Amino acid sequence: MSDAGQALARTLQSPLPPGFDTVADADLARLHGFLTKAVEHRSTSLDDAIAGSLKHTPRLMRPAVKKALGL
Repeated sequence: MSDAGQALARTLQSPLPPGFDTVADADLARLHGFLTKAVEHRSTSLDDAIAGSLKHTPRLMRPAVKKALGL
């Protein structure tokens, strides 16, 4: 498997399905870039949502809520 394929498999945390070995390295690298940006965007959106929801939590309860959420 090519370096681009290995990087994509690591990002997916799963082996690539059969047939991906026929995909060009440039296309795999491009797909990996799209996936990486999507994961970063999801992480940022989730962080923003958590921060926004904590604004609705009474200040004295925030540490307990953060602990319960594992933050």
